[in-house]
Formats: sequence, C-alpha cells, structure tokens
Amino acid sequence: MAARIITAVVGVPAIVLLAHQGGWLFFVLVLGLAEAGLFEYYRLTKVPYLLCTWGYIIAAIFLISIHTQGLQCSWLLFNVGIIGLLLVVLFNFPDYTFQQAGTALLGVCYIPFLFAYLLLLRALPQGGQVTILAFVLTWVVDSAAFLIGSCLGHRPLAPKLSPRKTWEGAWAGLSGSLIVMFWMAPRIDLSWLEAIIIGVAVAVAAMMGDLLESALKRLAKVKDAGRILPGHGGILDRFDALLVVAPTLYFFLELLWRKGR
Repeated sequence: MAARIITAVVGVPAIVLLAHQGGWLFFVLVLGLAEAGLFEYYRLTKVPYLLCTWGYIIAAIFLISIHTQGLQCSWLLFNVGIIGLLLVVLFNFPDYTFQQAGTALLGVCYIPFLFAYLLLLRALPQGGQVTILAFVLTWVVDSAAFLIGSCLGHRPLAPKLSPRKTWEGAWAGLSGSLIVMFWMAPRIDLSWLEAIIIGVAVAVAAMMGDLLESALKRLAKVKDAGRILPGHGGILDRFDALLVVAPTLYFFLELLWRKGR
C-alpha cells in the first residue's frame, strides 16, 4: 500500500504538470508510456523479437509524426510501417507467421495508436485542460468503481473477464464521470446535455478499456501486465482505461469544436 501511495503522489502531479505544459516533454511522456505498454503487450503475447522491434519502430515513427505533422502524414507513415512488417514476415518465412505479424500489429493499434490521442487532445483548443480532463475522468471512474464496488458490489459486471467488477461499481463510475463533466462543462464551453453525453460515453469507454486489458491478462494467465509502477503493476494495468477514454473524449470535442463551438 505504501508503494502504491508513493507512486501516485509522485506520478499524478508529474503527469498533470506535463499535460499542462505540453510540448516535447509531454510527447516524451506519451512515447514512454506507449513503448512501455507495447513491451508489456508483446511479453504477454510472446511475439518474436524481430517483430517486436519492428512494432517499436512503427510506434515511435507514428507518434513522432503525430506530434510534429498531425494526422495526415502519420497515416502514410503508419501504412509504410505495416508494409515493412509484412515484408519482415515474407523474408523470414516460415520462421514467422502472419498470425504473429497480426498480433504484433494489433499491439501497435491497441497501445501506441490509442495513446496518440493524448497528443491530439493536447493540440485542441484548451488542449491543456482537456488533456488533464482525460486523465481525471479516467482516475475518477476507476476510483469510484473500485471503492463502491468493493464496499457495496454484489452483481458481477463481467464475471468471465473480471469477477471483482460489479454493476454497482459501474454505476458509481458513471456517476463520478458525470460529476466531473458537470463541473468542467462551463469551463470548456459545453452545454449540460453535451456534458451528459460525454460523461456517459467516457464512463463506458473507461470500463471497456479496463475489461479489454482484463481479457488480455486472462489469455496470458497473469495477474499484472508488468511491474514498472510500484504498487500499481504495469503501464497497461494503470492506463488501460485511458487508452479508450482519450480517443472517445477527442472525437466528441473535435466534433463539437469543428462546428465552431
């Protein structure tokens, strides 16, 4: 418990500060989280070393291009990376299979690709606020679901994936998300209806992200994805929900602000 508290006390302010400042330091944080998360994924799925290396390269190039050039150039480089990955399989056939290549590519799409939405959020108007909002929403949904689920939960939400998650915890997470969005709505020019829609969508996204990682760990038959964060497990254990929250929040805000909001 002490290690868990110390990690949170040090990590949370650092993340908030870097998200507020933006720039290359925040990019380095996102890149580090993405590559560390991808490492955990490859370790769990036992992807061959050469395909792992190519996955790390694709992830780094994609995130760098997102940070420096935006989405348009990034898609081109991402497609080039996919072709390169397939060529690695072809030139090393039959040592590597297309199933292994697919697993390696899924890792890139699941982790660095979704982490990239933190960079896209930061590039939006009021980017510092909405990026911090993504982290806060994730933490609130996760904490509320855990606390209420532990104390009052008795109806399993997804027993085959995560027996400890309950419907009571899910409703608590949803309530926490709505409270945060109601508080933030006037600060980022959202109506109450828009705040409700985003609050519900983000809460569902957070739970989906959590269950996705639970499924991955069950397939790998492990309790934690890693040990890099004392008291919290791995990057995927701590940021699984954020991987789905960030793109969900981005899509809604981009849609609203594109209309001149």
